[in-house]
Amino acid sequence: MSQFIGVDIGTTRTKVGCYDADAGRLVALRHAPTVVDPDPWGGRRDAARLAASVGDLLARLLADPAVRPDDLAGVGVGSVGEEVVLLAADGSVTAPVLAWFAGHGQQARAALGEGSGWADTDDTFSVFKLRWLAEHLPHGLAAARTFTSLADFVARDLLADRTAPVFLNVSHASRTGLLDVRAGVLRTDALPDLGLTTLVLPALVDSATVVGRTSGDGVLPAGVPVVAGGHDHMCGAFGTGVRAAGDVYVSAGTSEAQVLLVDALPDVVDPGLDTGIFVAGGLRFVHRATPSGRYYQAWHDMLYSGVPDATMWAELDRVVDQVDPATVDAALRSLRLAALPMDVTRAHVLASLLKGLAVEAEATTVRLGRLGGVDIADVTVAGVAAGWPTWRRLRQDATDRRLRFVDEPEATVLGVAVLAQYGVTGRADVPVHLTSTRP
Repeated sequence: MSQFIGVDIGTTRTKVGCYDADAGRLVALRHAPTVVDPDPWGGRRDAARLAASVGDLLARLLADPAVRPDDLAGVGVGSVGEEVVLLAADGSVTAPVLAWFAGHGQQARAALGEGSGWADTDDTFSVFKLRWLAEHLPHGLAAARTFTSLADFVARDLLADRTAPVFLNVSHASRTGLLDVRAGVLRTDALPDLGLTTLVLPALVDSATVVGRTSGDGVLPAGVPVVAGGHDHMCGAFGTGVRAAGDVYVSAGTSEAQVLLVDALPDVVDPGLDTGIFVAGGLRFVHRATPSGRYYQAWHDMLYSGVPDATMWAELDRVVDQVDPATVDAALRSLRLAALPMDVTRAHVLASLLKGLAVEAEATTVRLGRLGGVDIADVTVAGVAAGWPTWRRLRQDATDRRLRFVDEPEATVLGVAVLAQYGVTGRADVPVHLTSTRP
C-alpha cells in the first residue's frame, strides 16, 4: 500500500491530494473554497459544513483513475492552527469557528487588559477566540465540554466513529496559547485564568500519530489509518525536507510564515516572534508571520484586478530594475513606496512593494538566525508566488544566502500526505524538486 492522502484546510482554499510513494509525486488533487461567513469582526466558519466539503472533495479524489482506494495507506489533515472548534460531550459542534485572521481575538485580548498576563500573547491564538465566544456566545460555550483544532476535528470526522476521543496535536496546540512549549504539555491553569472553567482540555497527541482507523461509515474505505497532522506551514516545511535544527522555511501565502527549527528554544524570545513544537523529530521552532500575501493581494486588486498573472509578471519584469524597495513596517502595517519615475506605471508601484517585502523577509531571516545562534546558509521557499521567475529574482537579490525554491505549487498538501506516510511507516519521502537561483 503506497498511496497517502493529504488534506490541507487553508485560509482561502481547501485542498485534498493523493501522494503515490511509488511515483514520488501527487497523482491527483481537488480543491474548493474554504468558506468564510461574514460577521462584524472579520469572519467565521461552520465546522460541520467544512467537514462536509472535505468529504465531497475526498469523494471526487477517490473517483480519480490515478487513486487506488484499496491501496490507501493513510490520511492526514493539516490546517491553520489557531481556528478552534467547540464540541459537546456527544461530539457535536456548539459554536462557530472564528477565522484566524479576524478581529475577535484582538477585541478579547483588549478586553482582558494590559495587566491580565495575556498582553504579550498573539491575538490570533485560540485562547482569545475561546474568550470571545464566552463573552459573545455564552450558550455555545456552556454547551461545550472540550475543543480541538479545525484539522483535528476533520480528522476525527473522517474516522466516522462518534465514540473516538477528542484530541489536539502538538503542532496546533502551539498556536493556542495553552501549550507549555518547553515542557510539551498543555497548561492546566490557563483556562481557569481566562474564566473558561467549564471546558476540559483535549488529549494532547504528537503530530504524525495514528489516532485511529476509518470505520467505513464515512467517505473513506474501512481500515485506513488517520494520522494527526499539524499547522499548515509546518507540514509544508516537513514535506520539503526541512527537518533538522538550523533549517529555515518560508511559506509565501496569505500570511508569509518564516520558521527556524531548533533543538532547544533560546532563553528569551523577541517580541513579535512565537515558538512551538515541530511536527516531527522532537524539534522546536521559532516563527514569525508577516501578512505579505495580504499586502500583495490588496495592491494587486487595486492595480491588476482581472489581469492575467502572466501579463502582470511580464510588466514587472520590464521595470523591476527601475525602482528601489518600498519601506515596509509590518508592526505598524504601513508602507512607504520608494521614489518612482515621473512616467510611473502600475508595474513600478507593485515592483517597489515586492522588493520591499523581499527586504523585510531577509531582515526576518537575520533576526531568526541571531536569536537561534545559527549561521543560516540556505532558506527553502514555497508558495504559489515562488513559481514565477521574477518573484524568485526579487527574493534572491535581497539576500546573499542561497534560496531553494520549491517547484511544487501545493507543497502543504504534499507535506501533509508525507507526514501521514511518516506516521504510518516511520519514514518520509522528500518528493519535491528544489530550484536555486544562486549556487
